[in-house]
Amino acid sequence: MSENSKEHHNSQELIQRFEEMIRKNESYYFDVEQFEMIIEAYQDNLSFQKAIKVLEYAYSLFPENTSLIMKEVQILSGIGQLSKALSRLKVLEKFEPNNDEMLLTMAAIYSQLREHNKAILYYEKALAVCDEEEIDEVYLEMALEYENLDRHEKAIDVLHKGIQRNPENETLLYELAFCYEVTGLHAVCATYFHKFIDEHPYSFAAWYNLGNALQRLEKLDDAIEAYDYCMAIQSDFAPAYYNKAHALFKQEKYAVALEVLEESYAIEPPQAPVFCHVGECFEKMGNLDKALFYYYKSIESDEFWADAYLGIGVVMDLQGKTEEAFPFIDKAIALEPKNPDYTLYKIEMLAKQEKYFDAQLLGEHLTKEFPDNDESWMALADIHYKQKQLFQALQVLEEATLFHVSNADLAMRRVVYLYECGKIQEAEQLMLMVLQNDKPDLEEFETYYPKILQVHFYLQLKQDLGLV
Repeated sequence: MSENSKEHHNSQELIQRFEEMIRKNESYYFDVEQFEMIIEAYQDNLSFQKAIKVLEYAYSLFPENTSLIMKEVQILSGIGQLSKALSRLKVLEKFEPNNDEMLLTMAAIYSQLREHNKAILYYEKALAVCDEEEIDEVYLEMALEYENLDRHEKAIDVLHKGIQRNPENETLLYELAFCYEVTGLHAVCATYFHKFIDEHPYSFAAWYNLGNALQRLEKLDDAIEAYDYCMAIQSDFAPAYYNKAHALFKQEKYAVALEVLEESYAIEPPQAPVFCHVGECFEKMGNLDKALFYYYKSIESDEFWADAYLGIGVVMDLQGKTEEAFPFIDKAIALEPKNPDYTLYKIEMLAKQEKYFDAQLLGEHLTKEFPDNDESWMALADIHYKQKQLFQALQVLEEATLFHVSNADLAMRRVVYLYECGKIQEAEQLMLMVLQNDKPDLEEFETYYPKILQVHFYLQLKQDLGLV
């Protein structure tokens, strides 16, 4: 009989003995360890009321026993009586202020109650007394509490300490990378992991996080190299393959990206995101039938994968089946209403069909729902521009400045409309100010307004500022 089977058998015998005692209204003796086994068995079966009855009897024999108090706290937490669990822990704290289990449980309950500062206080106390094997987890939990308070810089400090103590803890490394990403400190993240790798060159997690940071900085060749090192150290780490493929996709190396994705199949059977990414590669390569095949495979794998529905809509639109594409775009929007990109594509399709009224309504909805998304404002302004409503287009961009005080791309779009209105001097003053101080996407600007390539002022300004 295995140890687990023995333990289960023993706990069942103890339960039968305890229930027999209750049935006969007698008093039997159990030691604390036996009481704990009975309580744990009831907890495992979610029989919390029975567990409480065991506790009441146990306290009659062992009043204020530390182990029993901890069991009571677990039960109270399990049934959602967190305040009552805290009050019991505070009793224990008076007698055993350095009890690590008590401190960690106190912290966890304060976290559940969203009293994150108090949770941090107890995690700090626990760090001083808990066992070596628990310290990593305490650092992680403390960092998560700071994240809950939106104090990511403080979380980063805590994670640094944890990693310094145990550089092999991959969970701490991933959490640190996440904090850097949330705070937009991509360059700092890359610098940190470069230095970390100097000391720990065989950490595949560090190479992976470095690759991600470099990819966000658009240093795609360096990112791909980092993923290659990661894969060389840990050849079965599928995320490195996916992210390498994504970097190659950004470089428009679609066939190579496909090869990398296919390599990942041997490590992990492809799921909806991978099928969808394969579909995108074929779409960009102009093989629309294969793209559709893989987008449908993605939906077969996960019927709620919104990107696949968008992909089908995009391909159908490219095939000239725009009316057939709309239901798929609508499905993507319904699945992820908080993603403005799907609605932006629908606006583009409506505008292409000259359904400006519907496109304008959607654009107005987007700017109200996602005022922080600059593309929503540009899409709405563009609808007016396409209808030669230049005053309204400028009005939209003026309203956008309330949410985007110094957005270079919005400003350059305003330059277009000023030129079209014949306000040449105002357009050129704005252009001069923007190009001297910011870095707008000039390739996108020139694609949107190819007439600008005939404007001597613009061409000269680009040359003077070294933007050619």
